[in-house]
Amino acid sequence: MLLILVLLLWNVGEMVYIYGIFRKKQTLFDDRYTKTMCMALSSISSFVIALYLQLLLPLHFVTYFLPSCAGLWIGWKFGSFMKAPASLNGMYNGAIGGIMGMMFGAVLQNPAICNIPIETEASFTSTLVSLVLFCAALHTLVHHFIRNSLTK
Repeated sequence: MLLILVLLLWNVGEMVYIYGIFRKKQTLFDDRYTKTMCMALSSISSFVIALYLQLLLPLHFVTYFLPSCAGLWIGWKFGSFMKAPASLNGMYNGAIGGIMGMMFGAVLQNPAICNIPIETEASFTSTLVSLVLFCAALHTLVHHFIRNSLTK
C-alpha cells in the first residue's frame, strides 16, 4: 500500500505541475490544441487517480463514489481551459476515466469479478504491483509528451 500511496502522490504532483504550466500558457494556444490536450490530460489523469483511490480506500459505498467524483473534478479542472460548451468534453473524459479507473481497481482487488483465476497470493500481489507501476509509467509518459509539446 505504501507503493500505491507514493505513486498517487507522484502522479498528483505531475498533474498539478502540468496544470500550472497549462494555466500559465493558456492564451498561447488555439481551441483545437487545447481540446486535444485537455482530452488527453483529463482521461489519463482521472483514470490513474481513480485507480489509486479505489485501491487505497476500504470497500464501502463511498469507495465507488469518490473515484468517480475525483475523475469528474479532474475533467472539470482541465476542461476549464476551453470555452463553456467545449468544457463538457473535459468533464466527460474525466468522468469516463474515473469510472474506468474505479472498475479497473475493483477488478485488481477481486479478480473473481471477471472470472480471472488466481493461482497464489504471490501471483496476485505481483500482478497488482506490475499493473499499478504500468499505469504510473503510462501517466508519466503522457505528461512527458505533453510537456514536450508545450516547449516547442
